Amino acid sequence: MKKKETAPQAQPEQAYGTLREYFVATVYCTIIALFVTTYVVHPMTVPTPSMEPTILVGDRLLIDKFTYRNGFLSDLGISPAHEIKRGDIVVFKYPEDPNVLYVKRAIGLPGETLEVRDKTVYINGLPLDEPYKVHRDPRVFRRSIAFGGGFDNQRDNFGPVSIPEGSYFMMGDNRDDSADSRYFGFLPKEYIVGRPLVVFWSYEDASDAYRRTSLPEMLKLYAERVVFFITKTRWNRMGHFVR
Repeated sequence: MKKKETAPQAQPEQAYGTLREYFVATVYCTIIALFVTTYVVHPMTVPTPSMEPTILVGDRLLIDKFTYRNGFLSDLGISPAHEIKRGDIVVFKYPEDPNVLYVKRAIGLPGETLEVRDKTVYINGLPLDEPYKVHRDPRVFRRSIAFGGGFDNQRDNFGPVSIPEGSYFMMGDNRDDSADSRYFGFLPKEYIVGRPLVVFWSYEDASDAYRRTSLPEMLKLYAERVVFFITKTRWNRMGHFVR
């Protein structure tokens, strides 16, 4: 009588080999993802209205981190490169806290003289045509006008200042509500991260959403985004190119 044949059992080496393949694949994917987000493209959420109406509170942007840096280095041959021009929208590290990203527009370039007179920007003594900017406050503050409990003596009248080489003067499109170079000074080029390309998602966040930092507040905020995902997503801004 023939013995009943039993199915061969998986060898421990085979199971170990499968786990090793999954581990190696995970490591490779992690390295690629880190490389891409560090040097090529990176997501960013806009928490404040300083760039409205060009960029809205709650816009989620994809940031091109490659072409500006390549323009500075100029050592990668035929690869894409872009030098910063007046009017370019730029993402950069906030000079007073490099862990925070800001997005503003480059208004003054290295070597130029910039002045703000009664809300109008002058470059080398000539008024600048800025179709993208908005002024939502009709008041014009002089250098001695008290504002918000202090003295906002630079919002509407500033300078003149000479922009040093290797630095830029950044301003938000929402001129009456933008913490920009009028307050934190010139932006060194080494703080520049990249340029926003496209809005990949836009959600109608509350204007104070970025101030919610405690755990209960953050949990409530994320719950609201889930519940109101359909109604508060700005579907018409998905895929919108930033200019």
